[in-house]
This record gives sequence, C-alpha cells and structure tokens, in this order.
Amino acid sequence: MSGLEKMLSPKATAVVGVSTSNPFSPGNVIFRKLCFENGIPTFPINPKGGTVEGQKVYKSILEAPDDIDLAVISVPSKYVPGILEQCGSKKIPSAIVVSGGFSEIGPAGAGLQKEIIDVAKKHKITMVGPNCIGVFVPDKLDTFFLPSERVARPLRGNVAIISQSGGWLVERLEEFASRDLGIAAAISIGNSAQTNVTDFIKHFGKDKNVRVILAYIEGFGPNEGREFVEACAEVAPRKPVIVLKGGDSEAGHRATQSHTSALAGNSVIAAAAFKQYGIIQAVDEDETMAYAKVFSFNPRLMKGSRVGVMTVSGGHGVIASDEASFYGLEFPSFSNEDQEAMREVMTPAYRGIASFRNPIDLTGSAADVDYEQVLRIMLGLDYIDSALLLLLPYAPGISLQIGARVANVTKQFNKCVVAYVPYLDKYEVILRGFELNGIPVGDTIEEAVQMLNGIRVRSKFLQQIGKL
Repeated sequence: MSGLEKMLSPKATAVVGVSTSNPFSPGNVIFRKLCFENGIPTFPINPKGGTVEGQKVYKSILEAPDDIDLAVISVPSKYVPGILEQCGSKKIPSAIVVSGGFSEIGPAGAGLQKEIIDVAKKHKITMVGPNCIGVFVPDKLDTFFLPSERVARPLRGNVAIISQSGGWLVERLEEFASRDLGIAAAISIGNSAQTNVTDFIKHFGKDKNVRVILAYIEGFGPNEGREFVEACAEVAPRKPVIVLKGGDSEAGHRATQSHTSALAGNSVIAAAAFKQYGIIQAVDEDETMAYAKVFSFNPRLMKGSRVGVMTVSGGHGVIASDEASFYGLEFPSFSNEDQEAMREVMTPAYRGIASFRNPIDLTGSAADVDYEQVLRIMLGLDYIDSALLLLLPYAPGISLQIGARVANVTKQFNKCVVAYVPYLDKYEVILRGFELNGIPVGDTIEEAVQMLNGIRVRSKFLQQIGKL
C-alpha cells in the first residue's frame, strides 16, 4: 500500500500532542475520534506521560508500539521537525500535521516548512499539511480537531473533496450533511508542503468508490499548475473533476498569500487551461454544490444544449428561461404538431388552459398522469436533449408518488432529466422518489439549471475526446 492508502485507511494511529489537563485540546479531540468513534488502535503521545481517557500516554513516538500507519501531529511548530524524525525512525509511513506556524506566517515559518519537507522526504513519509484541519473518511477515519457537535460529518457517499482552505471545507461539510449528500472523503491539505491537490486527484481518480472529485484551490507553487491539469486530464474521461478557484482578484491574491502561502496565478490562463483539460470550473459555491450533487447521481449526458421544460407554474418557467439563457442552454419551441400531441394526452378538462410552448405550463390543475403523459411525448422528440422538471407539489392533483412515477417514464429514454422540488420535509417522499431513481433534484430553480449546465459542459468535453 502507498503512504496515501495507509493514511486514509490506517490500522493503527498515534496522536502527538494530547493534553493530560485539557480534554478539549485539538490533540484530545482527535484522539477520541480515532480511538472511540473510528475504533482504530490509537496511541496518545505527550512528553509528560500519564493517562488520557484511561489510556497510557507514551512520552514519545519511539516508545509507542510498532506498526503505526499514521501519526497526527498537533504541537507547536518548532517541535514538528523532531517529531517527524522520530516518525521516520519508527518507520511510520504517513503523517498529518495540523499545526500552524509555517510558510503562512512568512519567511521564518517558510524555513521551518522546508525543514519538515526535507525530513519527510528523507524518511519517505507521506505528509499532509501543515496548517490544516485534517482528513475525514466517513465510517473509517476522522482526524478533524473540530468536535462533531460543532461541525457536521456527512454520511458515506461518492464525492471526494480536497481543499486548501479548512474553513471552506467545513462549510461544504455542513451543506453536504444538511442536504443528505454523502462524501467519500474530505481532505484539508493546508499549506500542501509535500502532498498536494494533484496527489489526491491521482489517488481518487483510481478509487472505484469515488464518482466525483471536488477541489477548492487558491493557487499553485512553481510547476504545480501544469502537473495539476495533466493529472486532471488523465482522470476527467472517467469521472468529473470540479474546481472552485479562489484568489482571482488582487485582494484575493493577497489573502491567499497570507492564508496558505499559495500562488494565485493568472485567472484567465487558469480558466483556459481548466477548459482545455476537461476540468469543470465552478464560479461560486452555489455552482460547486450543484455540480457536485448532479454528478454524484451519475446522470445521463446530453448530446446538445436543447432542454424541454415542464412546470405547473408559468412564473417558474420564466425564471428557468432567464437562468438557462445565462448558461447558453436552449429552450427550443415545440412544433404545432408536437404541441397538439401533448394537448391530446392531457386530462380533457384541462387541455384548454395548459400551454404547450417551451416551457410547458400544465397549470396547477394538472395531475400525476398529465405529467407522465406529456413528459413521455417530450422526451421522445429528437430535438430535445434533456428535460427540466419544475415541480411545485402544491397542486391538488399532484401526489406524493409523482417523483417515482415520473422516474419510471424517464427510464424509457436515454436522456438526462433534472428536477426542481422545494427542499421541505413535507415533500420528502417526492424528493426520494426522484433521487432513489437516479434523477437529481435541485432545491432552487437556479440550482436545477446549474445542474444541467454542468452536464452540458461535461458532455461537450466527452464529445470532443470521442468518449460520447
């Protein structure tokens, strides 16, 4: 196993920096997580010795038992080089350094960071950090020093998240958890002194349990930008790589220098390179979540940009049209013949009030069967590449089974379908009816359109390289 594999799935760990007097210290939080929640044999380290949570505290890594796969280091920065030397002597293959006080504080810290890089290289230690919040793999590994009651931990899923910012990562975890969106892993790389985002792109690119890779990047060190896009180019034909890049403005550039000591670089050049190598670039956090969620469902792709829209509210169709126009998605007009065919399958009492232009407005009088029948005709049109379903379940004829019923129709066609349903508890059955049958649901109209745009961007890339 590689150092990264042992880090993400350790059989035994050590936490350097536990306190015998402060149970809320970062080291103690990490120790409890690993030992009691993850059930991993974990050895606490503190030069004073003693006991923590009823377990013996070892005075150094050298005194701890052998066969440790991962050391988590949470001590003042000046002690980190010596501790890494001990890890090397102990033949520990991986380390996570959560301690700050390195290149992010300026020249003095940069010298110390170079020192730990040299030590890790000498002993072939795979090191994440410093200045990071740790690594989280659901049901397996949690080295975050942030208690669970303060920061949510999403359930197991298929999205791998890599972030140069611990704070940004924390916000994503909260959002993923609140929306029942699972993750495969969450990696805070901090200063990425040795192991960087490219290493994790390569690793998760080969992981069969990962369907989507999401990265927040503030910049690259010398030559790292090219290595990153080339790694993504290897992965992108198999699975989507989504990137949100910070530090594009001058103020943002200065902030990244003080934050993780990253080199922000030229945003125009970066955007062009991302596009060339098949990377899906999100422009903000809303797009980030929309793209991550839609690809976690492994949606069908789009042969073109032509979208058929169905709604029970004309206003929602207008909002969707405006948003789609921004992204270059098209809502082609239905022919008179096709409009008449849709009208014929509607409940007779409501045929006269429904509109069959694009977007289709079935009105609040529509029932499940109307949605099913009209959708079947729309998806069968050769000039429609995908469907956007805007569903407000307040209509009395719409049942809680509408999601599952519509999904059964979509299975008859090789076209991608995205839905919008307000993310409310009372609509839980509808939401699950869609999502358990592979139809992603946005909790705003804008998000649903963003999901389609992400699919369009990926589809276009796969067409260009002959994979679609």
